Amino acid sequence: MLTQIEFYDKDTIKNILACFSVKPDRIVFVYDSQIKENNRFICLENCFKRRLPDIIFETRPVNITSVSDIYSVTKGIIDDYQNCVMDITGGSELMIVAGVKAGIDMGIKMFFTDIINGRVENILDKNDFIPTEQLQLDDYVIARGAHFVGNSHNGPKEEDFDNILEMCRYIFRNLPQWKRTCNYMQQAMAATAYDDLDLRAMSSFKNRGNHISPDERMLKKMESLGFIKNLYLSPGHIVFTFTSSQNKSYAINYGVWLELFVYINAVKSGVFNDVRLGTMVDWDIFDDKSVPGNEIDVIFTDNSLPVFVSCKLTSVTTAAINELVLERKRLGGWFSKAIIVSFSDEKNVQSGAFKRAADFGVEMLDKSDILSGEFSKRLVEAVSGHDLVSLKWKKF
Repeated sequence: MLTQIEFYDKDTIKNILACFSVKPDRIVFVYDSQIKENNRFICLENCFKRRLPDIIFETRPVNITSVSDIYSVTKGIIDDYQNCVMDITGGSELMIVAGVKAGIDMGIKMFFTDIINGRVENILDKNDFIPTEQLQLDDYVIARGAHFVGNSHNGPKEEDFDNILEMCRYIFRNLPQWKRTCNYMQQAMAATAYDDLDLRAMSSFKNRGNHISPDERMLKKMESLGFIKNLYLSPGHIVFTFTSSQNKSYAINYGVWLELFVYINAVKSGVFNDVRLGTMVDWDIFDDKSVPGNEIDVIFTDNSLPVFVSCKLTSVTTAAINELVLERKRLGGWFSKAIIVSFSDEKNVQSGAFKRAADFGVEMLDKSDILSGEFSKRLVEAVSGHDLVSLKWKKF
C-alpha cells in the first residue's frame, strides 16, 4: 500500500495535483495546528474520493514554527507506513526543510510537482518523472468548498457557432444600433414569461421620456441568422417570434454577445478544456445557503490551470479588475490565469486600466483583437504568454 505525504498549502493545485497523478492508496496531510476549521479537509477528501474512491485520507497537525516538531511528525508517518513517498511542492519553508530532512534520513522517495511543465519529478533524478493528470474545474471547486450552482446563460450548440459568431461581428460593428434594439426588446418582453417567444409591440414607445425603437436592419439580420422568425414591420407595429427560449435570452441581454464570442472562440481553438459560459459559483457549501457569489463570464482550463475571463462591451473599471483578481485567487490561487476582454481601446492607448491590469497580472484583449479576424489565436497567445513565474512574487 503506497502512502503519500503532503504538506498542506493555501494553493489548491499544490494539494491535489500530485495525488491525482501518483494515485496513492493513502494520503496524509501535514498541516498547521493553528488551523481549527476542519471543513477544508472535508472538502479535500471529497475531492480525492471523487476520482480515487478507495483512497484513505488522514491528517497530522504540527507546530509550523518548530522544525523539530515537523520532523518528528513526518518521521512518525514514515515509521507507521512502510511504503511512503513525499511531495514537497506545498507547505511552508520550514515544512519543506524538515520534511526533506526526514525523507533523507528515512530513505524515501521525494518528488516535486512542476505545475507549469506538467511533471511530477524525483528531486534527486530529473529523468525519473511522471506526467501530471489533467485537472477539471470541478476538482478546484470541490476542493475549495464551493460548487457551481448554474449558469446565467446556457452554452450554445456547436452547430449554432457560426451563426452566433456572424451575429456577434455584426453587433460589434453596429453597437449603437444594437443598444437601441436590445433596449427595445427588453422593454417589449419585460412582462412576458421565459418561454413566451412572441413579440407584438408598437414600433416605438416612450420610457422615462425617451423614445425607444429598434434598428430594422438589426432585426432583419437576426431573422436571416435564425434568432427570430416571422418578422413583420409596419409603420406602427413590430411582430416576430424568437426561435427558442435560449435565443430570446441572448437577444434581450446587451453584453452576452461578447461572452458568447469569447466562449465559442475558446472552444474552437481546440487548446482549452472544460470551457463554460456564465458560470455561477456558491463559495461556501457549509453555510446551508445556495447563494451564488459571483458570475464568471467565461472559464476554462489550460493544461490543468484555471483561466478566468471577464467580458466587457464597455471600458474597463478598477472594480472589474479587482473582482477578476479576487475570483482568480479564490478558486485557483497563484497558478490560475486572468484575462479581460474589452470592446475598447484600452490596450492600444495604454490606458490607466490597462496598466493596472498588468500590475495585477491580468492580460487584456481589446477592440483591435476582437475585430482582428483572428481572435481565437490571440486568446491562445494571451493565455500561453501569461507569466506565472514572475506573478508569483508580486505582492497584491
